[in-house]
Amino acid sequence: MVVGLAVFGGRLMMLVAAAGTPDARTDLAPLAPGQNRVGIVFGAGLSADGTPSPLLADRLRAGEDLLRRHIVNRLLMTGDNSVASHNEPSAMRRWAIDRGIDPDLIALDYGGRRTWDSCRRAHRVFGVRHAVVVSNDFHRARTVVVCRAAGVDVDGAVGTSTGGYGLGVRMSWQRRELAASWRGVYDAWIDHPDAAVGGDPIDIYDPAAVRASLSAEDRAYRGPRATP
Repeated sequence: MVVGLAVFGGRLMMLVAAAGTPDARTDLAPLAPGQNRVGIVFGAGLSADGTPSPLLADRLRAGEDLLRRHIVNRLLMTGDNSVASHNEPSAMRRWAIDRGIDPDLIALDYGGRRTWDSCRRAHRVFGVRHAVVVSNDFHRARTVVVCRAAGVDVDGAVGTSTGGYGLGVRMSWQRRELAASWRGVYDAWIDHPDAAVGGDPIDIYDPAAVRASLSAEDRAYRGPRATP
């Protein structure tokens, strides 16, 4: 019993706390005039060629769908770029632009080292008040709980299915989530740490401010036809 709680307790707390969160794909209506809501798309690794991993592409497709159906009216793509060879936000933005999404509807958070940092920065740097969190099924509950604890009103969530992936890799994601859930418990309900990366406020609904926040390379990229 004690061992079971030690292993699964954090995960169970995340699931219970997130229970009842609407599925943004089916339970949320399109935004009314004057309403704003951000889709926060969390990074999930890159392939060897620097493009989004299949797991991350699932998340990006879900975010694109929410934007096209006007469930959200901005996308905040958050991930790790702590080393030059691994820039998740830039890869996410390029993927979306190549699929026809307006670059001015995409903001990048280069400081999303982990889930808490992404949620904290969404609220404090980008001023996000209402959001849909976009991740995969195993990660969904933690994004809901952590973002709410960081000050974001989570109106709904998307946890894309990983049922089509191999059993071995799915089990590895679940094992990782067991440990990460305890970190989520600590961040959300005990410590509320500062994000590892700070930054000045960025108005996510001001295209000029969003463009100014991008790296020079990302700012120049407007799609394969528009980029010299």
